[in-house]
Amino acid sequence: MRILHGNAIATIPQLAEQFHICDRTVRTIVREMEDQKDRYGNYGILSDGNLKRVNILAFTDYYNYRDMLKSKNGKKHVPPYNPQEIAKAMGFYMEIMV
Repeated sequence: MRILHGNAIATIPQLAEQFHICDRTVRTIVREMEDQKDRYGNYGILSDGNLKRVNILAFTDYYNYRDMLKSKNGKKHVPPYNPQEIAKAMGFYMEIMV
């Protein structure tokens, strides 16, 4: 059996644990990401009331380019969002043989 590794959606506590940052920092970043719909589309953040699920690939991209994306001039120099490249770098396409 072949299994492709990875789950692209995470809760705020899961992101805090994975990125070794506090819960409040994750919530701040998620709020900032909500202003980036033009970059991450409708599926960067899935929200149902207080329950939020975040696309890990979008979060990783925003976390990496956060300072540049918040700056009007820096935004011009950020490479396009490429979820496939991020997923590959994070091992999402790694096959596990069981």
